[in-house]
Amino acid sequence: MKKYVLVIDDEADFTFPLKKNLEAAGAFDVTVCNDASKAVERARQLPPSLILLDIMMPSVGGEEIAVDLKRHKETKDIPVVFLTSFVREEEATEGSHVIGGQLFVAKPVKIQELVAVIEKVTSGPPTR
Repeated sequence: MKKYVLVIDDEADFTFPLKKNLEAAGAFDVTVCNDASKAVERARQLPPSLILLDIMMPSVGGEEIAVDLKRHKETKDIPVVFLTSFVREEEATEGSHVIGGQLFVAKPVKIQELVAVIEKVTSGPPTR
């Protein structure tokens, strides 16, 4: 079974190729939510194996969404990996890939790195 990944990011020009590339990797079903104000409800309706979450979005920030996800029984245990352009690639490879205790992947995203992170974080059985 494939792992279900929810991508929450306001940039459709980023999420469309990300979805296609992750699905092409063969191990994932990917749903995209480009409207941050609907992200938590989307995650509650069909809880994913993992959420890839942009930090900087116009209506609601990623940190706020991550906190809101922890408030609901359906989503509180879903792993969240931040996607951020706040950290440069060279900082990410030198550091621990953690911001405030939260795992992150630097934009622009390298699909091989992202697949490895998803596999590591969701190493349990598939959930969809």
